[in-house]
Amino acid sequence: MKKKVLALLMFGMMALSLAACGAGGSSSGSSAGGASGSSSGEIEIGTVVVGIDGTYPPFNYMDDNGEPTGFEIEMIQEIGERAGLEIEFKAVPWDGVFGQIESGKIDTYACCIFPNEERQEKYLFSREYIYDENRFIVRTGDGSLYKTYKDLEGHKIGVAGGGNSILALENLQKDQNLDFEIVAYNNENYVNDLALGRLDIIYKSPVSAFVEAKSLGVGFEVAECPTVESASCALPWRKDDARSAKICELFSKATQEMLDDGAMKELSEKWLEMDLAAYEPLI
Repeated sequence: MKKKVLALLMFGMMALSLAACGAGGSSSGSSAGGASGSSSGEIEIGTVVVGIDGTYPPFNYMDDNGEPTGFEIEMIQEIGERAGLEIEFKAVPWDGVFGQIESGKIDTYACCIFPNEERQEKYLFSREYIYDENRFIVRTGDGSLYKTYKDLEGHKIGVAGGGNSILALENLQKDQNLDFEIVAYNNENYVNDLALGRLDIIYKSPVSAFVEAKSLGVGFEVAECPTVESASCALPWRKDDARSAKICELFSKATQEMLDDGAMKELSEKWLEMDLAAYEPLI
């Protein structure tokens, strides 16, 4: 009899413990998909809302019908199919990205985000999908003018504001004691300003820079000056949130499958005209 009572007490304590864990998982608040933990402790995911810039070809942009398209769009759609997830894309300006992730208005953001150390402290990142080094881009014929970092002095360099790229340039200035002007932009106008001669150099992914140069009818080239950073692209997710952690896990699994079976390579060659698949992770 004593053994039976003891067994019942232990069972009751385990049940209470599991219930507490389930409550912890569901207390992560509302999410972009409006899902919450169920009474059995299972996590309901619902729709995964992916924020996009929508003006960043060939990674993500709007087609002639106003529908999102591009490398990251097709990649995420396939990840959704493989993981059994419903995906919704939402246009969000770059300068409001991380606030919207933290507030739960979107689940993640696709715009070839580099998971640097500072971002890794604040967010989860699913498996990196491509490498994408920023380089110093100049007008055709000017590439040999910039062979070393010292050659950057006295010039105006356009860069996307609020991201890792501007931080890399600021660190370069300090580390190398260089005097050049950093001009930060909240949109892609710095590509046009390089074409018009308002800037001498831009610091940007050659893939997207050359696509935009083609649309503008101008010629760009990569300066001989080396890059400041090696970078990879990954999707950020909220930390301390059971639903986000689960989606991140599912995205990582599907991304790894695409890297393993060649699907990522195919998409990269289709949209980026080269194989940039991140076979070996940098983080």
